[in-house]
Amino acid sequence: MREPTTAQLQSLYRLCHLLTNMMFQPIHIVRLDERTWNLFMLAGNGEEIEFEIQLDGRIEP
Repeated sequence: MREPTTAQLQSLYRLCHLLTNMMFQPIHIVRLDERTWNLFMLAGNGEEIEFEIQLDGRIEP
């Protein structure tokens, strides 16, 4: 099983903090896409917020 990079985990932490502690939005799923190795996050009250965290830690909305 492959694991996220350190850069991805750092970005994931910052994003989780922003969403839950500052914007008060729930996080529904965080998953490592086995095709691209990007982290995928689905969040928001209506599951309308999507993010992908690239291998280098860049966050793509």
